[in-house]
Amino acid sequence: MPMTANRASRFNRRLLIRGAAAGAAVPAILPTAAQAATGTAPSAPRPSDAKTSNATFQWLGTSGWRIDIGGGRTILFDPYLSRFETGLFKKSFNPKTPLTTDGTTIDRHRGSPELILVSHSHWDHLNDVPYIAAAAPEARIVGTETTYHLLRALGVDKARIAVVRGGEVLDFDGLVVEAVSSRHSRNDSYSYFAPGTLTGPPPRPQTVSDLPEGDTLAFHLTLPDGLSAFLMGASDFSERDAAGLRPDVAMIATPSTPATHRYAPAC
Repeated sequence: MPMTANRASRFNRRLLIRGAAAGAAVPAILPTAAQAATGTAPSAPRPSDAKTSNATFQWLGTSGWRIDIGGGRTILFDPYLSRFETGLFKKSFNPKTPLTTDGTTIDRHRGSPELILVSHSHWDHLNDVPYIAAAAPEARIVGTETTYHLLRALGVDKARIAVVRGGEVLDFDGLVVEAVSSRHSRNDSYSYFAPGTLTGPPPRPQTVSDLPEGDTLAFHLTLPDGLSAFLMGASDFSERDAAGLRPDVAMIATPSTPATHRYAPAC
């Protein structure tokens, strides 16, 4: 699903970040709630309320991001790069589509991550994580219990996987990661797509139907230079669990249905 760095009411601080989806230097002057409601362009930030960072944000497609924070440090969020066809967006979804991995494409974009954050366990978020974990043996992975069991079934060492539920605040050598309980997108039937959770390792997954959602997380990151970012893996969230967060930039998922009440204003 498409993502945007535009923000409404809650996320209204101003900043200058380097990177964004294209990896170029991009000014991100973000609107206040009133400006968002009226379509008024925000004024340029004053030195007192502007922030700069050398971090780069590269959009990997779907909800995936690569964040480079300097010093050779890289974080990946929902890194799905293989892009195999399932028929989902052609109204001919095949749940028996085999899981496949495009190693050449992944290697071109993954960098050498120290941390891989997984919002939930559907194939277009989790599929490439085992390959990346094998290619970057120092990387740690943060995700739900279902993500843990699926990765174990796919051969990832359990010692490398940190299970979170939401509410945990983890410090990775100055990189602070807060797991936020979130929600998956709603479809036209007001339901989740491919729900389900796991409490133990399944047989090795072979098809997209072998990867249930397993609950959904968002992540609030605070980088060592002070920049903060909110990362969403689906177009819904728990407003109560996100209350009080004030990130400098938010990667907000765009909904494909109007099933969630006042989604955009709540963001």
